[in-house]
Amino acid sequence: MNDADRLIARLAEAQRNVFTRQQALTAGLSRSALQRRVASGLLVPVGTTTYRFAGAELDWRGQLLSGLFDLGMAALVTGRSAAALHGMDGFAEGPVEFLVPRSRRSRLTAGRVSSTLEIGPLDRVVVDGLRATSATRTIVELAGRVSERELGNAIDSACRLGLTSPVFLRQRLDDLGRQGRPGVATFDRVMESAGVQSWLEREFEHLLRSSGLPMPRRQRVYRRDGRHVARVDCDFEPWPVIVEVGGRRGYLSADDRRRQEHRRNELQLIGKIVYFFTTEDVVETPGYVISTLRAALVAAA
Repeated sequence: MNDADRLIARLAEAQRNVFTRQQALTAGLSRSALQRRVASGLLVPVGTTTYRFAGAELDWRGQLLSGLFDLGMAALVTGRSAAALHGMDGFAEGPVEFLVPRSRRSRLTAGRVSSTLEIGPLDRVVVDGLRATSATRTIVELAGRVSERELGNAIDSACRLGLTSPVFLRQRLDDLGRQGRPGVATFDRVMESAGVQSWLEREFEHLLRSSGLPMPRRQRVYRRDGRHVARVDCDFEPWPVIVEVGGRRGYLSADDRRRQEHRRNELQLIGKIVYFFTTEDVVETPGYVISTLRAALVAAA
């Protein structure tokens, strides 16, 4: 390994094990020397303009960086890939998706590449050293590509993480243009509940639909003797059954626990039966949730 090879190796180590053809040439390798190293197996092509050293595998972020190198400085990670980078609920690492200006749509790389007429300054962020679409633009790009459930989870978690807001989401979609854009109707339906339903509440409703149980009335307010008693998550009227979903009760302080139990007692005084399911119940033991709720409705009837 000569000086050029060592320089490229150090560069690749700082770039998630990937480097470009131009970086290799700048480091001192000739085109023929680069071709000989590929032919011998020392270097392995990754994308259209990128390489790695044999034995140096690329992780998911390395694959994304390779794609950005192939597509040029105007390219951004987007879609499911950007949603995973931003930490949005329900989006795992693995997909490789990019967005490029329409003028660069002829460029190729491994993964899915889509193009657009407009990428504004507000649409660009850097996450973990990777250029990506902002959370707002990521959600706009997800509309029409993912299910209504997944889109709802993306919007809810992005708002919860402080990455965007319902107002800004609507404004950016209007700015980019609604006409002809896929997923606008789905986006509007989901946005009707943005800031009201949490990811967990959506998961609970999906569970109800899949099991054939009746859908509840959402966010109902109860009063007693002219006083506000509670706003409840799910009211199964005409059955006197109320369901609340949330995190572990063990995380509540003593004061929080007292307020919760006072609230439960007030609801029971007006004839309601309150059931509580944790995140773990809904996600890990959905059968328990369904069987308990079905039994509760039968008993109340």
